[in-house]
Order: sequence, then C-alpha cells, then structure tokens
Amino acid sequence: MIKVTIEAEPAEMPALLQALAAHGAEFTLRSTAQSADRSRPALDPTVLDLLRTRAPAQQLDHFVSFVETEVHEHGAVAELGTDKTSYVKLYVPGPRKVGAYCYVRPDRGYLDFRVPIDAADGCRFAYARDVQRDNAHPVRCPLTKADALPEAHRLSALAREIAQNA
Repeated sequence: MIKVTIEAEPAEMPALLQALAAHGAEFTLRSTAQSADRSRPALDPTVLDLLRTRAPAQQLDHFVSFVETEVHEHGAVAELGTDKTSYVKLYVPGPRKVGAYCYVRPDRGYLDFRVPIDAADGCRFAYARDVQRDNAHPVRCPLTKADALPEAHRLSALAREIAQNA
C-alpha cells in the first residue's frame, strides 16, 4: 500500500477523485476542512433529516456530500418530494421551466438525472435506465462508493445546464 497526502481546493476534488478512480485506486475520503464561510446555512433540516434516516450508514456521507455540493457550490434548491417521500429533488434556482434536474434516492442508493440517455455512454458507474423514451430521468448513478461522486457531479452539471437553458 502506498500512502500519500494530497492538498487540494474543494473545486479540484471531483477531478482528483475521478483521476484516482480511473487508475484503479482504492481510497476512503474524509474531509477535515472547516468552512471559512460560517454565514452560509447548513442543508435544510428536513432534507438533512431525510438523508440521515433513509441512507444506509455506509452511504450517508456520499449523499450528504453530493447534496451539500449541489446546494452550496452550484446554488441548487433542494426540496422533499411528497408528504410521505423518500427522496430529494434538486432544482436550478429561479423560475422553473422544467422539473427537478436530479432525484436523490438515498433509500435506494442512487441518483436519477434529467439528461439525454446517451450521457451514460462511457460512464463507469452511471447507466442508461430501461425506461420509456419520454421518461425525463433516464440516467441513473448508484452512489454506493465515494469514487462515484465525480461522475455524479459531472452528470449533475450537465443536467443543471440543460435545466437552466430550457
């Protein structure tokens, strides 16, 4: 085993994780960084509670990290689904021209993205779902491993862009 210490900015982490995963590296990611911006609010308590109660313990950090990044770094609006929901919907900020760009399903261990089905081509984790052509969220990314996060953020960026330009 080779042990290294890497210092990187938060914005560089997805690319770094993707590069490590592409070379077959096995790693555990733990953040020790403290945010300098204490004024930004944490995730909405209802969203955080849903993630904490629905995600398996070994995947909780992946789901919280993904949603926090979407909300804090990309301005996403995170909302619960229906009253008896088990998922979180992510929207681009502003007027809604389309539905959620991502459905976060911690209870089932995956994310569904509003992207073209061919966005899954060449993906290591994400895949095209076997759904009808008019299904708005045809690409699914299991979030069972930390090294799936860079791919999930790449798909999320595409979905956000599509939603913003709708």
